[in-house]
Amino acid sequence: MKRIKKLASLLLAMVMALAMTMTAFAADNHPHTITVTQNAADKTEHTYEAYQIFKGDLATVGGEEVLSNIEWGTGIAEPDALLAALKSEAAFNGAFGSCTTAAAVAEVLADPDKFVDSTVTTTTLTDTFATVLNAYLSTTVAGTGTGAGNVTIDVTGSGYYLVKDQNESVDTENGAYTRILLEVVGDAQVNVKSEVPSGEKKVYVVGPDGNTFDPGDANYGNIGSHVSYEIKSSVPNHVGYDYYYFVMNDTLSKGLTFDGAESVKVTVGGTALTQGTDYFVYTENVGTNTFRLAFNDIQNYTVGAEIVLTYSATINDQAVIGNSGNPNTWNLQYSNNPNETYDGTQDQSRPGLPADETTTVLGQTPDDITLTYLTELDITKYANEVLEANLLPGAEFTLTGTSYQVVLENVVYYEAAENGTYYQLKDGTYTTDAPTGTDYVEIGVGTADTEKGYLKNADGDYYIPSDKAEYEGKAIYKLVQGTAEAYLDVNTKYVQQTKTETTLVPVEVSMEMTTGADGKISFAGLGAGSYTLTETVTPAGFNTIEPINFTIKVKTPTEVKDGTETCEWTIDWNGATNNGGIFSADVVNQSGSLLPSTGGIGTTIFYVVGGILVVAAGILLVTKKRMSAR
Repeated sequence: MKRIKKLASLLLAMVMALAMTMTAFAADNHPHTITVTQNAADKTEHTYEAYQIFKGDLATVGGEEVLSNIEWGTGIAEPDALLAALKSEAAFNGAFGSCTTAAAVAEVLADPDKFVDSTVTTTTLTDTFATVLNAYLSTTVAGTGTGAGNVTIDVTGSGYYLVKDQNESVDTENGAYTRILLEVVGDAQVNVKSEVPSGEKKVYVVGPDGNTFDPGDANYGNIGSHVSYEIKSSVPNHVGYDYYYFVMNDTLSKGLTFDGAESVKVTVGGTALTQGTDYFVYTENVGTNTFRLAFNDIQNYTVGAEIVLTYSATINDQAVIGNSGNPNTWNLQYSNNPNETYDGTQDQSRPGLPADETTTVLGQTPDDITLTYLTELDITKYANEVLEANLLPGAEFTLTGTSYQVVLENVVYYEAAENGTYYQLKDGTYTTDAPTGTDYVEIGVGTADTEKGYLKNADGDYYIPSDKAEYEGKAIYKLVQGTAEAYLDVNTKYVQQTKTETTLVPVEVSMEMTTGADGKISFAGLGAGSYTLTETVTPAGFNTIEPINFTIKVKTPTEVKDGTETCEWTIDWNGATNNGGIFSADVVNQSGSLLPSTGGIGTTIFYVVGGILVVAAGILLVTKKRMSAR
């Protein structure tokens, strides 16, 4: 009986750790309230059910809560079948072997060395006991409570209660079923410590000075430049699960091209994982996603360890241009019911994914979105002044400039470790070949014709005989020079690691365009940066303009919630207009000056004066002849 009294202090959980304070106690049929306080990370509404496992009389004796006169409660459908299951469960190691009554089972549970409280990161035999109970519950629910935050369950009768989520009652988005918990009632308050996995997706953003970068919700880029992404999560609380699915889904919009599985790198707790062994990246048969990343077995890692995923994409010519961005969407699917038997059955051709996703119910986080913005510069070319009739074709321009992108570089390095397989050489490289020392190796038996080799004397020393006849009939050895001298340290071993480093890289822009009949050209897909517009071919009869230097700046949203957020583009080109994040500017070419031709008018005068003189001479000649004739 003394051990049975300890039963009242048991607080049992299977995704929950319980913190209980008893305030009032009464006999059977007295109303009691169980208050369940959910974890703040769990935003979903829960419907909890309470089942009475044991019933009895609850009292306080000597400062301890005592449950006496214990019998099976209304929540157990088949006590005999339950007893058989408790006896056959290997984890109990026969502890319930002699039990025939509820009181006897309660006495075994009161053993403080075996049946102890579980925590959010550990499981105990009490968790196993709760799991076995779950299979033998009756249809009699002692009380229910629905809500988020604090949820109350009213029950009648003192006893030992199992509290669980109602089947199929938890919203799979951002929610998780609780592990089954057991509670002694009296009035009790239960603080739930269940965990809903989460993650945060960011894109690297170049700072306004062009020299710094940080992860953020939105960035800018140029067509052809790379966009680097970072996702942070943590190893979920997988305690109590037989297998835990942990799958990341990523969807790039049509303006972003995934740089391939080779761009994906993952670390857990700072240690690089191996793609194809520890995790898998799938790009085919992934539904509307661009790729899915599945962990082979997330239960291999410490609960709470940080997960960092990095990868990149390239902006393509289908990108949305203007104030609206190009979205990249991410979410996480996870096992969310420790009371289900996931059993680790997987599609062996696609490790880490359920064999049948239509029947395997997983939780899913809300979408996390990043945005990438681009702008455009439209030029209209005019002759002499801005008039519709003066559109000028045939002008060729080159736009040059510098923008910036953050690129990911995978760096291989080595760390000293007892289980390492690498050795460091003096030249700074590493090898998996173990160092060898200098050694004498037997190569055969000497004959009368043997001329070289080592012999070994009785003391174990090797020597070269001065008399070659001594070789005959004796074991001959050769000296093998070892490799140890090339090693920095023959005792220290290393493991190869990989880490991802981010680097700020300038993007050199060079685009050539020629105005058509409408006098227009468009430089599409520009990011923030400094640019120069140069006229490289000028239409005949017009003067070439001086190069135009200008800067484009952008203010992106600091937080992206649903992907509809817009940015603000600005340009320091005087007279440029901004229409929805697309800039328009006019460029005017002036005609060349019409100057007089040197020497042209003087020749004409000579011709005219000469002609006059010829006519005058003819008249004078005729006049003289007439006068002579008279």
